[in-house]
Amino acid sequence: MILKLKCMGLLLPILFVLLMSRSNAFSDPPLTPPEILERIIQAERKVSYAGTRMTVINSPCGTTVLEERVLHYPPKIHVVTVSSILGDGRSLKGHDGERHQGDGRKTLGRRQGEKFGRRRRFPPRRQQMATLSQKEMELLERNYRFDFATAEAIAGHEIDLVTISPRLEGRPTKRLYLARDTGIILRAEDLHPDGTLRLMFVYTQISFEPEKVQQKLAELQRDGKQPSEKKRRRSQPITLGDARKVLDNRLVQPTYLPPGFQLLETRSIKHRSETVYLRYTDGLVTFSLFETKGPSLRAPRSRGEDAQVIQRHGVAVQLSHREQTHILQWFVAGVDFALMGELSQEEMVKVAESLILPAKK
Repeated sequence: MILKLKCMGLLLPILFVLLMSRSNAFSDPPLTPPEILERIIQAERKVSYAGTRMTVINSPCGTTVLEERVLHYPPKIHVVTVSSILGDGRSLKGHDGERHQGDGRKTLGRRQGEKFGRRRRFPPRRQQMATLSQKEMELLERNYRFDFATAEAIAGHEIDLVTISPRLEGRPTKRLYLARDTGIILRAEDLHPDGTLRLMFVYTQISFEPEKVQQKLAELQRDGKQPSEKKRRRSQPITLGDARKVLDNRLVQPTYLPPGFQLLETRSIKHRSETVYLRYTDGLVTFSLFETKGPSLRAPRSRGEDAQVIQRHGVAVQLSHREQTHILQWFVAGVDFALMGELSQEEMVKVAESLILPAKK
């Protein structure tokens, strides 16, 4: 009997190792990039929730911290309301909140004497993963790596961490913290190519209970606010052939594109004049090109002290910045050009140069 106990004492560590190795052999394999994207997309399309989150924006103007209330009720309702600004001491409480997509003209009017950098800043619009096209997902998988891991719980939910890192130099990194039970993004971090934080949001409270979501929806409707943030667009998708006709065959496409970028969509915008809008992307980063026929009547988009005029191929190009976005504007051969995006300034200038020479011919 004593011999048997001794034998069991020797066998127990071996049995433990065997059981662990067998358990690992049957564990779920890591998700592929398409599976990760599909999980996020399906969550945004199907899961309703209401919550509160903190958003941190780092820009050349400084750091802003917002408290936001979010109501997500697919397929059409996604409302983000700024309840307070914590980073610069300006509270919105007492004004019944303010949606960052809303009209801020009254607020700005009261502060006309303030410098540009002190004006109220709101976060850039974040594209929901559910709106990604098939082409965007393919480019995202081609130009970025996906790493899957676990992380600490957020708002009481277990978390899976997805890190999307660039295969090419000079591109940003994104971290997505997904609720394991729903697939909803509870925290997101956008990092500059140098690793510094550009934008982050994290939910401090969130509820997926249908009763609470319906209650928040009813409160929104009771306040007289439209539950849908979508507005009717003045633009329509068109082919490149039709775009050339809009500009009387003066449409110019860049002969230089940063590695990994492709044309994603072409649209026609009719307002005061006819404009062609071209959007390029590598799956995560985008830049936009607007070409308008007729005399140059475009007002400067930024009156900040950083606005400057540079000469490229004999053409004056106005260069300005809005938060992290570089904006270049110029007029040549009867077409008004505006190029804007969050690539490096050097890359944006290269794209502009590749447009100026063909337009002058």
